[in-house]
Amino acid sequence: MTSHENNNDGYFSSPFVRNWLLRAAAGDRDQISCEIAHEFDDVSFRCELHSSTLSKDEGRSTIIALVSIAFPKSNRKSYNERATTEKTRKSLSSAFERGETLGIIRKVRVLGESDDAEEEEEKQPEFGYDATVEVDLNKLNEAEEKEEMIDLISSVRVYAGYGTLRACLRRLVVEEEEEEEEEEEEEEEAKRRSFSLRRQFASPSVSMYCKVEEDDTLKEGAEERRSCTVVFPMHVSSSLSNNEDEVVIARAFLAHFAEASRNSAKLSAAPFVSYHKPGQKPPLELTTSVDATTRDGDEVDEMDLNANGGYVSFVIFPRHVKTKESLERAVWMLASFPNFIKSHLKCSKGYWHEKMRGKAEELLETLKRAQKEPKMSAKKKLISGRTYVPR
Repeated sequence: MTSHENNNDGYFSSPFVRNWLLRAAAGDRDQISCEIAHEFDDVSFRCELHSSTLSKDEGRSTIIALVSIAFPKSNRKSYNERATTEKTRKSLSSAFERGETLGIIRKVRVLGESDDAEEEEEKQPEFGYDATVEVDLNKLNEAEEKEEMIDLISSVRVYAGYGTLRACLRRLVVEEEEEEEEEEEEEEEAKRRSFSLRRQFASPSVSMYCKVEEDDTLKEGAEERRSCTVVFPMHVSSSLSNNEDEVVIARAFLAHFAEASRNSAKLSAAPFVSYHKPGQKPPLELTTSVDATTRDGDEVDEMDLNANGGYVSFVIFPRHVKTKESLERAVWMLASFPNFIKSHLKCSKGYWHEKMRGKAEELLETLKRAQKEPKMSAKKKLISGRTYVPR
């Protein structure tokens, strides 16, 4: 099954990129020559139409759409940027294989892909961006799978980012034949790194830690012999007045989230979820020491060892990432989990504030009805004709 068939729902596609491609393919090209948008987590998109070029093979002009994506830069530099670039290139090549076969996607350029000065300019993405996808609009309009290809291209974010997380999850289902194809040195290095603690930035200030493990007590070939544990240190920011309401709400929600996943029969096949309250020892994956000489693992940030919201751990098994669709779905759901929690916190606070305002108005109405009505003064008329009003 090809990757474009897996992404038919487009649930992690960018609405901005999708709408821009639809307008560009429809011929509305004068008003959308270049557009830039910023999505959540400071991810930037740039979509522009390249100047028409003449195709010597087909003898006709064609219009190229350039879709570029830029991820926010963290303060911490990766010690192996080449490995990260290679993962991004392989992920994009695998995802866009069908589009390249049809000629719709002409080229995928990744930042830092080539060290050759002559090829550097051609293979590098647009200035300031991490990856650029070149789309042939003429062939896109002629393709029968136009909608599917647009959904696929607009999902460039999930394929270009989160390479470390994807590599760890893919390690769960990698075939032995694929491992034997690698050179011995690269294989040993990849295996050593894949079974050590890896750090993945969901955003510049939010990290997740991944670790692939094998259970030697299970027989070889058992489905649950290999697993990947993903740990989220939950940093919950309080208000400017040092109000701890958000922290309390987050702790209660996360504890209930982990408990519900264990007690619900419908979620019996879902990944195992555990919650470590703040003040307790962090998960074992974060407390494992790192060998600085062999760099056998990424270091854990000190702030992540003192998360005020606690720690949420997901245990992923091979059955959760068997297909390309399930793998990309798992990557996207894990990468967007911190935003999922933030959204629920804001919605919960808004719901409670609305309820409290409604309750306050109801109490005020009750108090108004409880007030005693003033007694009417009894007027008396005297014999003299004057009116007497008692005080």
